[in-house]
Amino acid sequence: MMRVSAGIVRYPDGRILICRRGEGRKNAHLWEFPGGKQEAGESPEDALRRELLEELSLPIADVSPLCRREAQGITFDFLTATATRAPVLTEHEGYALVHPAEMTKYVFCPADEVVARQIAFANVRACLWDFDGTLMDTYPLLTEVFVRIAAENGVRLTAENALSLLKGTLRDACAALSALTDVSVDELLKECRAAEAERLLDAPKLLCGIPELLLALHERGIRHYVVTHRDLRCRDMLAQCGVLMLISGFLTHEDGYPRKPAPEMVQGCLQRYALAADDCIMIGDRPLDTRAAASCWTRTGALRAKSRARRGRKMSRKSRKCCCLTGACNRANRPANYDFIYMIYALRLEESPCGKCSACC
Repeated sequence: MMRVSAGIVRYPDGRILICRRGEGRKNAHLWEFPGGKQEAGESPEDALRRELLEELSLPIADVSPLCRREAQGITFDFLTATATRAPVLTEHEGYALVHPAEMTKYVFCPADEVVARQIAFANVRACLWDFDGTLMDTYPLLTEVFVRIAAENGVRLTAENALSLLKGTLRDACAALSALTDVSVDELLKECRAAEAERLLDAPKLLCGIPELLLALHERGIRHYVVTHRDLRCRDMLAQCGVLMLISGFLTHEDGYPRKPAPEMVQGCLQRYALAADDCIMIGDRPLDTRAAASCWTRTGALRAKSRARRGRKMSRKSRKCCCLTGACNRANRPANYDFIYMIYALRLEESPCGKCSACC
């Protein structure tokens, strides 16, 4: 099997060198930790020194092994190193010096992806969770309620149309429906909330994999906080699901903060629980969660059902088993939050149990 050395090269200010692969190469335009193929009899350390001099005219020091992993039929030796000079590009189309917390903004090659996430989230001490569609699987019920109320007011919506509206805010969805009816936004909002609340407390349901994930992170000393527009009944739902003991605190509608994407709610959570923004990650399923956290310089993790497609990878319908948090799943029929679950593995500082998710799923 081919062996490759890849370097996590740090500069004196703490930033890390990443390079973008050029046109016509495998994984073109994706980012990677620079390095190259090990020659016969060559150590991973010597190979990295040689490759960085050849490709980037970059001398490095303090080379030491970090981890080893396999992807796409290649064994990768990841090593840490230091440098002070700027690289000179010969094969790559670009480079960046990136602070560890910014790693998640870049799309990496499959082999580098898990390592980049581990670096990005190595210092995370607290997770700030959105509630609906992130912890709790509330959208199916809310979608059903919204479609029914729309029909009662003479508007026919598909579940897909309704969910698209609800991924903004419930008020915005009701405003769109109000424009097609004689019913005010406030009346529709009240009706939706009442109908949903009546049924939601009867059988609350966490998203697939969330209980195991909360527990695994908790056991690593990472604390969980819920930042939601809902009222404190969300505590009752989490209690019914058996995970309330894993939650360290709440900020809800009842605290009086403006709604996200205004940053005040996230700022309020940081202040109330004496959290440093650099130690936190905000996790949500909507852009407004990301915007609220970014305003506070808090790292973000978004649920992106189409993140794989965004990277230009074809979504095969062929079933391939994967031993992830959610049990046996496959490309064709995996949970809606699968990409999020895979992303968050970095917080556990381990790969998925099958060790293949990056390459095959």
